[in-house]
Amino acid sequence: MKPSILVRQIGLLAIVCLALMSCRSADSDSEVYYGDTLRVKSPTGQELKYVVTNANTCTLELCGFADTAKVSVGPLQIPGKVRYSGQTYTVTSIHKKSFRRCNKITEVSMADNITTMGRGVFKHCENITKVRLSANLTMLPSSTFSKCSSLEYVDIPDGVETIGEGAFRKCAKIGSIKMPSSLKNVQYEAFLGCVSLRYVTLPNGVQTIGHRAFGDCCGLTGITFSKSLKEIGDHAFMHCENLVSVSIPDNVVSIGIGAFSGCSSLKQVRFPQGIVRIGDWAFWGCDNLGKVPRPASLSELGHHNNIFD
Repeated sequence: MKPSILVRQIGLLAIVCLALMSCRSADSDSEVYYGDTLRVKSPTGQELKYVVTNANTCTLELCGFADTAKVSVGPLQIPGKVRYSGQTYTVTSIHKKSFRRCNKITEVSMADNITTMGRGVFKHCENITKVRLSANLTMLPSSTFSKCSSLEYVDIPDGVETIGEGAFRKCAKIGSIKMPSSLKNVQYEAFLGCVSLRYVTLPNGVQTIGHRAFGDCCGLTGITFSKSLKEIGDHAFMHCENLVSVSIPDNVVSIGIGAFSGCSSLKQVRFPQGIVRIGDWAFWGCDNLGKVPRPASLSELGHHNNIFD
């Protein structure tokens, strides 16, 4: 290869690398690189801290407040675009635990540019009362709102397919929640201890209810299952003391260990004819539940299930 060609190729490579690494401001000679930290005020006045995730496309990840000691009590608006040193940046993600234990936040509104969040972003924010999530989220990660004890309302947008482990664990004031039509997975302890939750409708598409997903929801009086549901996990509805009637869809083949244990008000259960397995203690403590005919398909019946004729 001729030296002149090699020099040109090296030069082109250097230009490409520089473009990928930096985002030059329109109003200054400064450059922002991958991994740099930016501090910009939110529309609600708090100074937020961002990290550059792609300098070529000028995208950022939100990492929380720049200085929690200077944050005043009130709502938080998370923007989708920010201006820094003459350049516009797009906020596409929120880092894990960014606002954990930030008890000064009372409400959250999130721009639709946000597509991903890490786990536990708002965990233990005890004074948040309502949340407006980005319309472009596909998952609520584990512990997103765990122990947000004042949370009463959250709008879960269509597009969310998974409600992660403990996402709403012990959100004691949520009285109702609309599940998105896109929902497919309700994971372990997703709504554990939501004691004010009254009624749940799971949309078609949900195939599995995770272990302890609605455990200790003692205010729950009814549930409409997804028609595509195949499995109810271990202890999924344990201690739902006000649940009176349950109609289990035809596609369900397995009911886990202790799934409805301690549902002391349960009086009626409709079993599908294709049920194969009912785990140990599945209906233990359901003292108001009378005897029901045993489905012919049931081949695995666990211990301490004395509800069948």
